[in-house]
Amino acid sequence: MSATNAVIAPVERGWDELNAVIDSLGPLGLTMTGPDGWAVKDHLVHIAAWELSLLGLLEGADRRSAMGVPGADEETDALNAAVWALHGGKTPEQALDHFRETHARLMRHLGTLSDADLRRPYNDYQPNEPRHPNDNRPVVDWVAGNTWEHYAEHIGYINQILKDSSHAR
Repeated sequence: MSATNAVIAPVERGWDELNAVIDSLGPLGLTMTGPDGWAVKDHLVHIAAWELSLLGLLEGADRRSAMGVPGADEETDALNAAVWALHGGKTPEQALDHFRETHARLMRHLGTLSDADLRRPYNDYQPNEPRHPNDNRPVVDWVAGNTWEHYAEHIGYINQILKDSSHAR
């Protein structure tokens, strides 16, 4: 079966790279914590939250509600803090399950979209919470930012945690 759109391949490549790092850590490695207090497992639930936000966007739903933090401030740092507070108590196994289940759900949805769908602007998907009326950027920009670009960013954070952890020994 071939991909329905051009976005599937880069999402899968980024996902595979992220999972290679995660799989190399094992469950105990998911508890390693960086200087900001985030454990690797927190990075996983953070990524899942933003994938849920993307699903909300694509489904025309409230993005913060989709993330599980409907009352959170819209500012990115406030959203991230609300997500961390919501999921901080998850075990590594729970965090990993949530991360993988969310991704599977996102991929099922992305598989229903055509390249033409992904070229439509954000406001087409979010008519009740539009961005600036002149912002005609295609929704694929949000797909990239909440998938492969986001994965790469967090691979860097996780690798830094690993580097710092090895220096501490």
